[in-house]
Amino acid sequence: MDISLVIAKVLGVYLVVSGLFLIFRGKTVPHLLKDFFGHPAVVYLTGVILIFLSTLMLLENNIWDGTWRTIITIFLWLVLLKGLAYIFVPDALQKFANKKLLEMVSAYGLIAIIAGVSLFYLG
Repeated sequence: MDISLVIAKVLGVYLVVSGLFLIFRGKTVPHLLKDFFGHPAVVYLTGVILIFLSTLMLLENNIWDGTWRTIITIFLWLVLLKGLAYIFVPDALQKFANKKLLEMVSAYGLIAIIAGVSLFYLG
């Protein structure tokens, strides 16, 4: 199976599960964020894991040909940037998450589900 298909399915499932969580359990997000950002070592390790996994996938799937594979590449670059943000600017990321995310948790959940189903379907 093509690596692009595997990545599309994995990202699709992740986005659908995350979206469902945001819709059904969105009220717990502020508590999760407070606990998460309250432990700098966990934030750092999360950043390292995100960088490792996104780099691993980008080495296999850094495709800019204008097809659906480009969407996967953009997602992977965003994951890499998020990992770097966890390591270098966790305070800014925490402030952004608290202000922007919490205002529209259900909307972000719906967007994540739509994007996840689309990726899974493409894969």
